[in-house]
Amino acid sequence: MLLENKELTRFEGYVMDRSRWTLKWREEPIALSRKSFDLLLFLIDHRDRVLNKDELLQALWPDQFVEESNLTQQIFLLRKALSRHESGAKIIETIPGRGYRFSAQVEEEPLAQSQLLINARESTTRITIDEEEIEAGSGNASLAQITPARAGRRRLFVLAGLLTFVLLMAAGWFGRQRWLDQSGGAPVQIVLAPMEGTSGDGVLDRSLVQAMRMDLAQSPYVTVVPTSAVTARLGEMRRKPEELSNAAVSREVCERTNSQAVVSGSLAKAGEHYLITEEASNCVDGAVIGQAKYEAAKDEELPHAMDELAARLRQKLGESRRSIARFSTPLFPQNTPSLEALKALTQGVEESRKGDDAKAITFHKLAIAADPGFAWAYYDLAISNSNVGDYAASREAIAKAYNLRDSTGKQQAFAIAAVYNALFTEDLYESLRIYQDWAALYPNDVLAWNGMNYVLANLGRHQEAAASSRRALALAPQNQNYLDEQAMELMQSGNSAEAKQTLDRAIAMHFDDNYIRARYLELAYLLHDESLLRAQRQWSKEHPQTPIVFVTEMEIAMAEGRFADAQKLAARCSQLYREQGIPDAGEQFGKAEAISMMEAGEISRGKRLFSQSPANPEEGQDVLGLAYSGNFSAAQSALRAAQAKFPKGTLWNLYWTPLTQAVIALQQNKPREAAAALEIARPVQARELVVPWLRGSAYLAAGQPDLAERDYRDVVTHPEIDPTSPNISLSWLGLGRALAAQGKKQDAIDAYQHFFTLWAHADPDTMYLKQARQEFATLQTVTPNK
Repeated sequence: MLLENKELTRFEGYVMDRSRWTLKWREEPIALSRKSFDLLLFLIDHRDRVLNKDELLQALWPDQFVEESNLTQQIFLLRKALSRHESGAKIIETIPGRGYRFSAQVEEEPLAQSQLLINARESTTRITIDEEEIEAGSGNASLAQITPARAGRRRLFVLAGLLTFVLLMAAGWFGRQRWLDQSGGAPVQIVLAPMEGTSGDGVLDRSLVQAMRMDLAQSPYVTVVPTSAVTARLGEMRRKPEELSNAAVSREVCERTNSQAVVSGSLAKAGEHYLITEEASNCVDGAVIGQAKYEAAKDEELPHAMDELAARLRQKLGESRRSIARFSTPLFPQNTPSLEALKALTQGVEESRKGDDAKAITFHKLAIAADPGFAWAYYDLAISNSNVGDYAASREAIAKAYNLRDSTGKQQAFAIAAVYNALFTEDLYESLRIYQDWAALYPNDVLAWNGMNYVLANLGRHQEAAASSRRALALAPQNQNYLDEQAMELMQSGNSAEAKQTLDRAIAMHFDDNYIRARYLELAYLLHDESLLRAQRQWSKEHPQTPIVFVTEMEIAMAEGRFADAQKLAARCSQLYREQGIPDAGEQFGKAEAISMMEAGEISRGKRLFSQSPANPEEGQDVLGLAYSGNFSAAQSALRAAQAKFPKGTLWNLYWTPLTQAVIALQQNKPREAAAALEIARPVQARELVVPWLRGSAYLAAGQPDLAERDYRDVVTHPEIDPTSPNISLSWLGLGRALAAQGKKQDAIDAYQHFFTLWAHADPDTMYLKQARQEFATLQTVTPNK
């Protein structure tokens, strides 16, 4: 008798076998609990409609009262399991206020019959028939007639034995796969406590905890609560961070963060010999879930010890063996000076967390010197270099990290690939896709949300960026960088009140540095809050070694037409950056100031400042500066080279190239070409204010004041995007000109007066100020045409 047919269900590359209760992704088994499988089955079978939560609760837990959070947890687990497909399409869709719907295209087909069993059955049938034919005339059978029957039986025994062997091997294989995929239930979240005991080296002690954190972070099954979230909960409890080593305190933190377990360790040292113990305990009653020990004969074995202990703990916590094997990459290769690298990395992370990226860079470089194959140290170096504005060094570091990404864990590989696409290939849309996939697979990974915020902000999608930064800050509520970024995105998305609350929160947490103060300055300038401005300037006087604050003051001076003051501030910034060992960052800010000067009509002064350091043809800002300086051939050549090197470069294609071409066209008296070029930049123009301002100038020069008015108003009604931009004051002037050209005298007078207010303290010999005064005097004496 043939095997009974069963259905296979296929969708987005997944295959569900209803008869075996299995789910696979391209032949790779996906571990699902029975409840998750039931949920998936129910959603698929009722995919023609939206299923409300009550219906799903009744289907999964019939005649039981359970909290809605159980269903939410199952939906989350199922989405996490169904996150491997490349299309990015939502398989389980949330319909707000109604419920859930299975939205993927489904194909159902009969289960293929086992070819092995069919062939065996056919062979057995044929042999049986042969036996029956021979036995029918068995009365006087000769030796010649009997021999084939015995041969047939021998073949039967051999084939039966082979079949039994194959079936046993198949059963063994399937049994092993089942054993490999066996898990202890739902994913868990843990609080990582400090280690008891000491090696005698405080940095080493913290490094071992950092190593355990990095190892556990590779798991899609185990989520480690961020350090900042733990610190926040301790603050609520009025406890100090060092008290986390107390078992009762760590269990309370565990419960307050909705975690399931505390992982704590102990370190005992005898000479050069170490005994490390890691233990996972239930956060409710302290019951031990699992324990692992490792003996290290010398210091250099310690990182490997943490790798081993993390893998054992993950299994004790319920993660399947297959998942551990797939998502476990040793922190360091064998036979490298890894301990010194780990210690340096830990110090770099600590400095970066404090907001001191310049000092962090020093430690990241030490980590790389100790282990040139340490991919994560290159990644951290790239981030810190980017934070201080040294983009060339940042790209070099992330390229090295990308080449080494196969030596890292899954989450680290996501991080490296996302930043590589953002900084090296400059394909922001690909980077965003990676961040979204990363966040879908690891929704509690703060780096995924923070990176998504960075990319969205660069695309000018400030509302979405604010939402991403809010998720990052929720996961790491005491991270100084995330507080600063959240304040910036809230301000740029028009939520100034909440932005100030975020900054006040940072100060209350004693995160009082030049980044926070620079953000206060921007916000105070946006809100015209004189008392808030004075407070930040007083702080700056008391903290003279703060280049970011000086950069912001330089931008404010530019916005007010105080170019002589801006030049002095730029010189001070460059000096501070040189003193801190990052002169390239000072040069970048100096070039930005030079471009702003040339935009504002200070051509000679801007050219001199821009020429003080060589232009980097791989930096969009530098190429734009070449165009403003009148070096058109060099600018065009740099554009061609950049387009060849960064063919998918989002900002090269949508931002820097249109801007540069527009500047060249305007200087060649081709305003319509300039306006057409800048239309390409509309998808990303909200990242800064220069595009609509320059396009308004192009339309005005082309004799289209109505179109110019639209772009100028876009700038002056959205100053929150870049509060210290000189394009705001210049747009008020442009708006006055556009309105005057349309005969709207009173509106034009109001626009000019806005400009004069913003430039009340401008250098008196500034070109635009002199032009504006002359135009305003003429406007007041002219009667508009009717």
